[in-house]
Amino acid sequence: MNRSLIIVTIAAALGLTACTSTPAPDNTATTTPPSAATTPPNSVVTQVVTETVTNPVAPPAKPVIGSFGYGDLKLGMSLQDALNTKLISPDLGAKPEAACTHHDITGTGQKVWVSRTKGVASISFNTSMSSDGVGVGATEEKLKAEYTNLVPTGPNYSYAADADGNQSAQFLFGVREGKLTAAVLLLKNQDCHN
Repeated sequence: MNRSLIIVTIAAALGLTACTSTPAPDNTATTTPPSAATTPPNSVVTQVVTETVTNPVAPPAKPVIGSFGYGDLKLGMSLQDALNTKLISPDLGAKPEAACTHHDITGTGQKVWVSRTKGVASISFNTSMSSDGVGVGATEEKLKAEYTNLVPTGPNYSYAADADGNQSAQFLFGVREGKLTAAVLLLKNQDCHN
């Protein structure tokens, strides 16, 4: 019986030792220095920035004089259609019985005449309104270089030139002392002026 008691005592002592003992250090694992164990792990901060990019609206293309008109202002268009282009002012004061109304071309210092029966009849233009630099204020030399189809004319104008690709229109130019004093695109059959 003594012997049984000794075996039970040894087994109990071994069991208590197993419960209270610390495990042996694992030499294969890396040890963490004590200071690092107290700092929180590095965190990744992600920031989303939303930026609205607005492409600026391109300014409308600058109108230029051509064989059919000035930008959206076309020879032959009705008075209302011409006003709707926003390129011309209201009538400058024609008499109600007049065959034509007279308007400023906005921002140019030039004029347009609109026939009550034929629509836009003529458009005067200066150098800033043309792509080739010909218009009121240009030199006669520049005119002759750009318009090779000029024909001397009179009595109110110096030269005429057919409008390229538009058989219904022509250009008229007035020259004084080597400078253009008049430049007009007009319908050949217009009834506003001679």
